[in-house]
Amino acid sequence: AWCEVVSCCWEQRVYADRVQRVLPDGHADVLLYGSGEVEFVGVYDHVALPPLPRGTVIRGIRLRPQAVAAAFRLKAEEVRNLTVPGEEVIGTWRTRQLRDDAGIDAWIRSIEPDRRTAVAIELLQSETVESAARQVGLSVRQLQRTIVTNVGLAPKTLQRVMRLQRFLQHAERRAELAAAAADAGYADQSHLTREVQALSGLTPARLL
Repeated sequence: AWCEVVSCCWEQRVYADRVQRVLPDGHADVLLYGSGEVEFVGVYDHVALPPLPRGTVIRGIRLRPQAVAAAFRLKAEEVRNLTVPGEEVIGTWRTRQLRDDAGIDAWIRSIEPDRRTAVAIELLQSETVESAARQVGLSVRQLQRTIVTNVGLAPKTLQRVMRLQRFLQHAERRAELAAAAADAGYADQSHLTREVQALSGLTPARLL
């Protein structure tokens, strides 16, 4: 049940005041702070730079794109580019449950991701929006509405975010910048630079 909903779980401990550069990755997060606070992070289409004071401890649950609306119980675009207290999203009682491992497990198991959205997202990794729509039996307009409602981003924006993440994965394997860009699907160097700066706030070389 977790595998269908959760992309990964992570933990961060902050030992000195810092600003965290968070790149868009097409996923939402649930942030469980050591202080007891719970925050829901919608899907972003640009870089976020939250300040993290020394001593901050966060456990994170990263949600798959197709699970965002089902997990948050609202249209995903309502929390696009937002970090919101859990109480404002799922209510005080259910948020309180997330402070307990059993409550987290019960909540995860209650989430039913949209399967058609999951298939469409996989297709959008390599197909045009028109082709993806045709293969899942929707018009382009219907696919647009489905992705925006369930993920929070328009299909073309989601493709841009996924391409950035592919570039980072290729670059981490120590490929040359031009080769990593081509493998990720960028048309040329200027396309890479323009897109990476727009989404991360840095040039490709500086980001890496």
